[in-house]
Amino acid sequence: MHPDRLLVSRWHAAAFAAIMPLLGACTGAVQQAQMQHAQDNLNRFLAATQQAVSCRVTAAQSPRFEILNRRMPLTDVGAATLPQMIAPGYASSAEVSALDEWLRVVNTCRGQLLQATTNTLPSFVPIIEASRDNDDAAFVGLARHKHTWGETIMRLKDNRTRFRAALIARADQAGADLSTLQQQQLDRRATVLSSVIRILP
Repeated sequence: MHPDRLLVSRWHAAAFAAIMPLLGACTGAVQQAQMQHAQDNLNRFLAATQQAVSCRVTAAQSPRFEILNRRMPLTDVGAATLPQMIAPGYASSAEVSALDEWLRVVNTCRGQLLQATTNTLPSFVPIIEASRDNDDAAFVGLARHKHTWGETIMRLKDNRTRFRAALIARADQAGADLSTLQQQQLDRRATVLSSVIRILP
């Protein structure tokens, strides 16, 4: 190859190698920032969820709620036994009083989660609020003697299942959003690469 042509080819190669990181940085910076922001928010939401669960578990261990723990597992309604799920009795006045105090504590734990969710993943807030309202409705029915303890437990189990399904669906969507941003970044880089290749002699 003629020395001049070799020099030009080397210059093209050097220019291409130098410009690609700059172009990639310019076109990918926004997508990278968006992906990192979304991932950070998801991590903060998960941390807040764990804190809310720990708050509930700690409260459930208090002796003042033992009267409720005998009726149903406060930390995991899914662990209810068959006798608890078919219990025909209604809530006593003492149980209703303890339930009122329990709901105040749970709402405090949930309030911290709602605040963190509002700041990180606001689209999750209606899901958490809907779950709270459904549980409250079940407890109101129990306190008014419209439902037995067994019926209330089954309603709470159903509420929990629907709550988890809604959270998983929304989390999957959040993950899909991240994947979309990643794919968009790859597509943008491929477009830049093709454009640079086309303008090279």
